[in-house]
Amino acid sequence: MTRSLALALLIWSAASLTAAAQTPGSASGLGFFSQALDPNVPAFTPPPAEHLLGDWGGLRPNLESRGIYLQLGAITEFAGNSGGNQQGATAANQIAFSADIDWQKLAGVTGFSTHVIFVSRSGASDSHLFGDNVSPAQEIYGAGGDVAVHLVSAYAEQSLFSRRLDIAGGWMNVENDFASSPLYCNYMNNALCGDPKALPGGDIGHSAYPDAVWGGRIRIRPTPSTYVVTGVYEVNQDLYSQADSSGFEFGVPRDSGVYVPVQVGYEPNIGRGHLPGHYMIGFGYDSSQFKSFADALPAGLGQSTPPHNGNTQFWLLADQMLMRNGPGSQEGLIALGGFVHNDADNSPYEDQYFAGMLDYGFWRRRPEDGVGLLFSYIKMSGALGAVQAEQLELGLPISNAATGVQTHEMILEANYNIHVYRGVDFRPEFQYIIRPNAQANIRNAAVFGFKASVQF
Repeated sequence: MTRSLALALLIWSAASLTAAAQTPGSASGLGFFSQALDPNVPAFTPPPAEHLLGDWGGLRPNLESRGIYLQLGAITEFAGNSGGNQQGATAANQIAFSADIDWQKLAGVTGFSTHVIFVSRSGASDSHLFGDNVSPAQEIYGAGGDVAVHLVSAYAEQSLFSRRLDIAGGWMNVENDFASSPLYCNYMNNALCGDPKALPGGDIGHSAYPDAVWGGRIRIRPTPSTYVVTGVYEVNQDLYSQADSSGFEFGVPRDSGVYVPVQVGYEPNIGRGHLPGHYMIGFGYDSSQFKSFADALPAGLGQSTPPHNGNTQFWLLADQMLMRNGPGSQEGLIALGGFVHNDADNSPYEDQYFAGMLDYGFWRRRPEDGVGLLFSYIKMSGALGAVQAEQLELGLPISNAATGVQTHEMILEANYNIHVYRGVDFRPEFQYIIRPNAQANIRNAAVFGFKASVQF
């Protein structure tokens, strides 16, 4: 009932805004809302990308002139380790297809676009070999399952007032619009790629690529460099499980509530070099019912509390280009960092801190080569750790699929991106995981590998 009312309110609000915007004279004298639908502003602008196969014999530009943007890409992430519980090597793979349609170009529907993404994933995780379930070394492994076709998202978007107001709804995930950055997947470890691991790992309501739920969001830009975005998303307890491995389980049989995020952002371009920066502060609330970690202990041993509703998350994220090496949005020396906090009574991930550096375009003869460095610290819930200590002492199975008491994990990552050819990149990787799975009883692990990507 809560989910239905929240989604209905969101849809009603969006419909009311759209109707008002399309009513002649409804925005007269309002300044910010001076032009509801601007036919000169495209409904969708694709990010710049190279393609191994060029313009597909003229097919690509022909389709794009009609507002049809198709992308096909493949990623392989190979990792081998020393240390940990077991040595070995694995590969994780993904083929992704996306179709973005600008209906303004295609059919004259001003400001309207639709978006669909499918992936096919396969392989295995090296982190499982050396005993780490906290932060996988290969971000491409895991959610999505080993299925031929997995639906990532399918949603519609309406831009109004020259893109100052943007409304989207459908089958989508929270990560699409909250606490994420295209910079993050310059790294291979799942501590950051996509969004900080403590968010989707700490609360299933903060749904992340490649899994989706029914939801919607509204983003408003008071100025070109500031925005506020909020939304309502359902919480599916089967997310990331084999019960929803195809992504087509629209019925969501284990719906447990709604997730409501709010994020405020500032995106300046500083100085004569127009150095881009992105600063985000956000809050998320999950209305689902949560149990105490102590419920895993035998009756009478734990400080068990009745199930309660509501989990909260907070994030503060930033990146700033410090020196420009070229005209692109990532061609320069970029510093990035962030902090995530979860309610430790509800989430196994209590805090996450990270700091990193990217430097692309520093070599003039190879402007698309780049180097990346990242440090991430993940603190596990103290409440969970206390329960695990009792379970260990009593010889009981340990919560959170652990083999010891979980406290914290630290990850160091370094990589170098080699631009091999048009649309082809090869990125050698090194990671050093301190306290894998946040446990003292697992040896530190060194991970060597690479990430290779092709955009067709």
